[in-house]
Amino acid sequence: MIDIHNLTILEIQKALEKEEITSYELILHYLERITQLDNGSTLYNSIYEVNPDALNIAKKLDYERKNGKIRSKMHGIPILLKDNINTADKTHTTAGTIILKNHFAKEDAYITKSLRLQGAIILGKTNLTELACFKSFNSVNGYSSLGGYVLCPWNISEDPSGSSTGSAVSVSLNLAPVSIGTETGGSIISPSMKNGVVGIKPTIGFVSRRGIIPISSTLDTAGPIAKNVTDAAIVLSSIRSNDPLDPVTNIKEDKHIDYTNFLILDNLKGKRIGIDKRKYNELSPKRKIAYNNVIKILKSKGAIIINDLSFIQPKFIYHLMKFEFKKCINNYLSNEGLSITLKDIVKFNQENEKANLKYGQQILLDVLNHTSGRLNEPEYYEALQEKEDVKNSLEQIVKENKLDMIYFASYTSIGPHCGFPTMSIPIGLDEDNMPIGTYFLAPMNKEETLINIAYNIEKEINQTFNPLKNS
Repeated sequence: MIDIHNLTILEIQKALEKEEITSYELILHYLERITQLDNGSTLYNSIYEVNPDALNIAKKLDYERKNGKIRSKMHGIPILLKDNINTADKTHTTAGTIILKNHFAKEDAYITKSLRLQGAIILGKTNLTELACFKSFNSVNGYSSLGGYVLCPWNISEDPSGSSTGSAVSVSLNLAPVSIGTETGGSIISPSMKNGVVGIKPTIGFVSRRGIIPISSTLDTAGPIAKNVTDAAIVLSSIRSNDPLDPVTNIKEDKHIDYTNFLILDNLKGKRIGIDKRKYNELSPKRKIAYNNVIKILKSKGAIIINDLSFIQPKFIYHLMKFEFKKCINNYLSNEGLSITLKDIVKFNQENEKANLKYGQQILLDVLNHTSGRLNEPEYYEALQEKEDVKNSLEQIVKENKLDMIYFASYTSIGPHCGFPTMSIPIGLDEDNMPIGTYFLAPMNKEETLINIAYNIEKEINQTFNPLKNS
């Protein structure tokens, strides 16, 4: 069998076309890696469960290919989904909670349905930080009461970051070409940065959230995690949607965009890149070098660098999650036909304290006891107003400086808080041989800008550094 680990999805498609491999063999290969590597002597534990129908689905898609039917660039390609995304098959949807360990979703999430229609094979579900990091302030990234601990493949003693921990770690371990994570306050970008993979958090409204166990109707989204920019662009194209039952998705034009069309080299001349060095002095020497190296690459490609930008930093992102969670989670549970509410989850955890409350449930208690679920609290409006103020301020800076993208020296919550698309690619290793990731932010609905600029940087960086090569 060909060595697929360093191939992009487009290269895998060529191999499938030439009959050098079948999707069935592809699934077998990844199943072997999951059992021997993820569930091996070092229990990385990024995969919660595998789809028992994956091989049969692969056979069907191989049959279609043989008869001239190719649905999309994702045809016959395995993908892993974070275990808070509904799958109406033989895999569960649990969000890492014991109370939902026997929960089979009534129907596919909108994003799951879209991927299936385009020929993607849902290989399985990935472990996550329980309830997507919205259970306890003391929770450990990658840990859930149901799934246990996910380990960082670069150093098992390191924090693997969350909440899409398993989605990032599984791609880093080459257990699938791509995965889907979700983000409310950093849960795609942060684990991607930590585990040396590419992550994209799209503009709020880019993708439907229907059928995803929620935290916040204002902040939640899903997005791709991949080994390279090319694969991330392919998945991004596959999940863009206008869903009539998720109103925020319908503020954009309803059309298909192939983001691989923006994988263009040497066209960054004149692109205006804002630089935020607010936390630059906190970086280690190697991280400073990596950050500055990206700026050098941008300059060498003809980009115009705008230095010393300053941004309002949001303070009340937690309040948006806190006040929206009760309504959102209870609505999800009701729509699934489950006769439980947030109150029942809290009670169940208390009655089964040893199994469920290793790190407590302070957030759940805060929501249960200090929010009405009616969204009429002054603190909620204050958080919404702050979101608008920060968003307007950032948009004004972008407009005044005619920016195509902003490059931050370190993680910021501006992207998830205000709905801007963000992206991370690996750019080196630090003093502890841990991956260094970028934090790119573009104007609303400008995912193509992120793809184009990141692709150019990736091609330059990979001449000297490829964190996933031969892994």
